[in-house]
Amino acid sequence: MAGTERLKVNLVQGENIVQTVVRGQIEVPEAKPDVEKILSKEAKAKVRSVSIVPDKVIVDGTLTLQVMYVAFIPDQSVHSMHADVNFTTYVDVAGAEPGMDYVVEFTVEDVSLTPSRDNACKSDVAAVLSVFAKVMDIDELEVLTTTPSGNEALETQDITVEHMIDDKATKQVIVSDTFELPEEKPDVENILDTKAEAEVTGKRVLAGKVIVDGEVRLRVLYTGMVPEQSVHDLHHVIKFSDFVEVPEAQPGMNVQVRAEVESADVQPVVCPKLSADVIVKLTVFVSETRTLRNVPTRLKDESGYTRKKLKVDREVGAGETQVVIRETTEVPEPKPDIMKVLESMVDRTEVTETNILKEKVIIRGYSDVEVVYVSVKPDQSVHALHQRLNFRTFVVVPGAEPDMKVKVKVTPEFVSVDQQCADLHTEAVLKVKATVTEMSQLNVYVPGVAPTVAPTPTPCIPTDYTVKSGDTLSSIAAAHGITVAMILAENPQITNPDVISVGQVIKIPCKPMG
Repeated sequence: MAGTERLKVNLVQGENIVQTVVRGQIEVPEAKPDVEKILSKEAKAKVRSVSIVPDKVIVDGTLTLQVMYVAFIPDQSVHSMHADVNFTTYVDVAGAEPGMDYVVEFTVEDVSLTPSRDNACKSDVAAVLSVFAKVMDIDELEVLTTTPSGNEALETQDITVEHMIDDKATKQVIVSDTFELPEEKPDVENILDTKAEAEVTGKRVLAGKVIVDGEVRLRVLYTGMVPEQSVHDLHHVIKFSDFVEVPEAQPGMNVQVRAEVESADVQPVVCPKLSADVIVKLTVFVSETRTLRNVPTRLKDESGYTRKKLKVDREVGAGETQVVIRETTEVPEPKPDIMKVLESMVDRTEVTETNILKEKVIIRGYSDVEVVYVSVKPDQSVHALHQRLNFRTFVVVPGAEPDMKVKVKVTPEFVSVDQQCADLHTEAVLKVKATVTEMSQLNVYVPGVAPTVAPTPTPCIPTDYTVKSGDTLSSIAAAHGITVAMILAENPQITNPDVISVGQVIKIPCKPMG
């Protein structure tokens, strides 16, 4: 009798990548001088929420811009500002259905700022984003692991999969804090807007549960309690730790955690304090890696078995390195000079860019170091300041290729801050780990005969269509009652769904029946 093994696998149902253009406006904050010349701009995009409808993934995102500019004032001093542009886009993903799990990633490919014709304090934003979406669904199946007696395996393969422990587990947690305004900020008269992002900073599996450490980053926009009622913003980080029950989980298993902010509320309490309540949804997947040896992937006699194709993410390899970053800076105005450093810590580390080369991953990012110190003021008051340390490094990952995916984890290992006259010399050591994956298609057999399909007439043959002026893939798909994903599947030569040429001939697949 042939051997089998029951697997529960998070199968890839479909994926796609498209380009989209985000447009909007940003405005110089009231407290900042007008812009004479933009020196530099950085942009990153983050997911706010995701909705899945049949064959489509709808994404709400935020484009955050950090702009450094020369001010339109006599001394032409240099200033910086940041602003957000919210947007909505979608990705056609054949096979997507409500309730499936997903992965959505943004890459900012280009961003431009031009002065607005209507308001000198505003700039028009145009950013080109690459949007990657993948949908998965958990499937449980009995996989044939040995060749049936009397049969012959024409092909065998070692396969490695992540066997899911239970289904995905979710939990809503309330993250709350009461905190004071920074000294340099005026008291709050009215809260105008609150934005919150949640990030998982640590996770570990215990018996029957997963412990999740994370932080919520708040950005609060408010009118100050000052005569001119100027608008100000402040940032605050709330750390949290909670658990999600997964009855069959055991130490040593693999875990993935996603944290999403569902609501955030910040209100003034006793001046100068604010109270924050944030609801965070945690989604947890626990799995264990299983490798099956010499699995039959092609049988001479397939009677009694159904061949099934599994699309799964396969780890290609991982590597890590250490990075030492150093920076010497002056104490920023209006902070007082330093008499003694009390404490220093890495407050935040973020990866801003990754680039996979052959067997190597190039990584850029930054670490924000918080320094707590005693000032030289007569009252020797205690202050805090932040330094941003940029880093660039690479990690060797055998087997990595440019078209694969990579996840990077940066762990601060050491930070030291020394005072050198009026300057601060900061040194930090980071551990950088890169894990490269690719989507793998595995052929396996499951017991049971595939249902008999009634003979059908000659299959519909795709027709040729010549692209006309003004055509887009979306308009062509709508006119023929099909989806963009179906056109892309029939036309692998189209690598960018937003770029087609007048006169280009493409194949139009048949309209689905039923």
